[in-house]
Amino acid sequence: MDPILQKFKLVFLEEASGLLDQLEKDLLDLENSPEDKDLIESAFRAMHTIKGVSGMYGFDYVSEFTHNLESLYQAIRDKVMRFDKKIFDITFLSVDHIRKLLNDEQLQVSENQVNQNSIMADIKAILEAVPAIRPGSVVNEENSGSKINPSTWHILIRANEQIYFRGISITSLFHDLASLGHFEISRLDHLSNEGIDTWSIILYSSACENDIREVFMFIEDDCTITRLTNRNLFEDAMPLSMDNEQSIIEFVEYQERRDTPGTTQNQTPCEKQNGKAENGKKQVKRISVDSAKLDHLMYLVSELITLNSQFNLTTSDSKYEKIWPYTERLDNLSKQFRNNALDIRLVPLSESILRFKRLIRDLSRQLDKDVELITEGIDTEVDKGTIDQLNDPLMHIIRNCIDHGIELPHLRKQKGKPESGTIKISASNSGNFVIIRIEDDGSGIDLEKIQKKAVEKGIIKATDKPSRNELLEMIFMPGFSTAQNLTEVSGRGVGMDVVKRKIMELRGEVIVDTETGVGTSFTLKLQQSIAIIDTLLFKVQDTFFTVPISDINICMQIPSEEIEKRKHTCTIPFENQLIPFVDVRNQFHLGGTYSEITKAIILRNNDRQLALLTDTIIGGHQAVLKPLGNLFRDQKCIGAASQLGDGKLAFMMDTNELFLTAESL
Repeated sequence: MDPILQKFKLVFLEEASGLLDQLEKDLLDLENSPEDKDLIESAFRAMHTIKGVSGMYGFDYVSEFTHNLESLYQAIRDKVMRFDKKIFDITFLSVDHIRKLLNDEQLQVSENQVNQNSIMADIKAILEAVPAIRPGSVVNEENSGSKINPSTWHILIRANEQIYFRGISITSLFHDLASLGHFEISRLDHLSNEGIDTWSIILYSSACENDIREVFMFIEDDCTITRLTNRNLFEDAMPLSMDNEQSIIEFVEYQERRDTPGTTQNQTPCEKQNGKAENGKKQVKRISVDSAKLDHLMYLVSELITLNSQFNLTTSDSKYEKIWPYTERLDNLSKQFRNNALDIRLVPLSESILRFKRLIRDLSRQLDKDVELITEGIDTEVDKGTIDQLNDPLMHIIRNCIDHGIELPHLRKQKGKPESGTIKISASNSGNFVIIRIEDDGSGIDLEKIQKKAVEKGIIKATDKPSRNELLEMIFMPGFSTAQNLTEVSGRGVGMDVVKRKIMELRGEVIVDTETGVGTSFTLKLQQSIAIIDTLLFKVQDTFFTVPISDINICMQIPSEEIEKRKHTCTIPFENQLIPFVDVRNQFHLGGTYSEITKAIILRNNDRQLALLTDTIIGGHQAVLKPLGNLFRDQKCIGAASQLGDGKLAFMMDTNELFLTAESL
C-alpha cells in the first residue's frame, strides 16, 4: 500500500472506532426510546459510513458485514419492523465484531470467522420475515428542503497528502454524505499514481447540487461532482463495477469539456429555484492529533509561562516602567495561550463513560440484575494521558460494584429497596487534582468476611484486631477475593489489585468507604500530569505556597491576640461565626513567629470555610504545576509545586486535605 493511502487508512481506523462509539451510544439510548427517529437515523448513518469507507481501504469483510446490518435498520426506518430485544442484542454483538474485524481485515482469526457467519445468519433470518429492501431505497427524502426528483450523481475525488496534513476527515465527509442518500465507493487504481489516490463515488439522492457540494466544501478543488441521470443506476441494468468506471470518468470529462462557466445546463431544480448556487460555510468539528505532539505543546506552554514569570520579576523595578504595558500584554497573551493549550489537551470524562454504560448493560443482564447508571459532573475535563490509563481501574470497580455490591432484584425487594440498583459516577476538580467517585447502593462490604478470609490466607493472625481501614485495604491485595463461587465475572482474585496499581502509577490514591446494607463508594484522587492555573502566592518564613484563586473567599488581617485567645480550639471569628484555621508555620514545622497582625486567607469549600495563617500575601501567580516525587508522598496537604521566576519553588496546597486537617484538629 502506498504511503498516502496508509496514512488515510490509519486515520480511518481511528475514526471508525469513533463511529462505533457513536453507534453504541445511539443503541443504548434507543433501548430507552426505540421510536426516536433521530437516533435511528444517526445509527443508520454510522453503519452506512463504516460500510462505504471500509471498502475504500480494503476492509471488504467489514463492508460486507455492515451491509447486512444496515439492511436490518433500513427495515426499521421503513417501519416494516420494530425493535425488540433480539435486534438490540444482535446489534451490540455486531459492534463488538466490527471492532475485531478492524484488527483482522483479512478475516484470518478462526473465532472471527465463526462470528461473522453466525451473526450474518441471524441477521438474514430476521430479514427473511420482512419485505425485501431495495438497494437504492436508502434516500433520506424527509430531510429534503423541497420536492426534487431523485438523481444519480458521480463524485470523483483525487486525494493527495495535503488533505491528510490539513486535518480533513474523509470519514466524516462520507458520514455527512450518508445523510443525503445511498452511495457506493470504489478506488480507481488505473487513475491513481504516486502521491494521489483517486476515488469514485456513485450517489443516488434527492438532494440538490448545493447540498452535495457543501459536504465536499473543504476539498472542492480536489473533487468533481456531476449529475449523471435522473434514473436510479443502482436498479438499472448498467453495472457499476470497476470494469465500467472508465466509461463514467469519460462521461464526466465529456461533461467538463462541454460545459462553460456560467452554464445552467446541469443545474438541479433546487438551484433553479434559488438562482446562483451559494456555498454555505461549514466548520470542521474535530481533527486527530498525535498525543505526543500535544505533550510537546504542553511542555512549550509551561516553559513560556515560567519564562514570563521570570520576565515579570526582572522588570518589576521602576526603571523598567516604560515597558510595563508590554509586559502586561505579554502576560495576557500567555494566559490565553495557556487556556487554549489546556483545552486541547484535556478531554471530558464523558467520552469514557460510554463504554461503562455498555459494560453495566451487558454485565447486569448476565447476572440477572437490574442496574441503572447515574452520572454527575462527567463534563469534568481530564488530561488525555490520564483518562487513557483510567479505563481499566474504572472497569474493575464497576464490575465489583455490580457483582459483589448490588443484590439480586428479589433480595433487594426483601430489604425494602427498589428492585433496580444504581451505580453513580461523579467527578469534580480540586486544584491540581481530579476527584472521581464511584458508588453503589448495594449490600456494602462485609468486614467480618474480609477478616476471616485474611486469616485463612495467613495475611493476619486470628488474634489480630485490624482497623476498619486496614481491612478495607486488604481488598486491593493480589489474589484476595471473598467470592464464594468461581464465575466469569469474579472469584479469581484479580481486578482490585489492578485498580490500586494503576492509580498509584498515576500518583493518585483510592479511598474506600462502605456501610452494611447501604452501599460502597470508591473515591479516586488523581493528580493532573501537568496543570497551569491561576493561584494566590503567599509566604511563610522562607517558604512559598500557593492556593487556587477559585478556592479563595477573601484575604484579611487578624490581631495575634485573637489567635492566641482561641488557640486551644483552632478557630477565629469571621462573619459572626467561628471558623477553623490551619497554622501553616506549625503544620510544616517552619519555625519563627507571626507578627502582631497576622495575614489570613479564607478558603471556601461548599458551605465550609477555613482560614490559612501566613506571614506575607504576595499576589496572583500563574502557576505551572508539576507533580512532586515520593519524597513528599507523606505531605498530604501539598499536591504539587511550581517554579517561580527566580528559580525558587512554591508548593501548591491541597485544599481538600486542608479542610480534612482542620476537622481533625
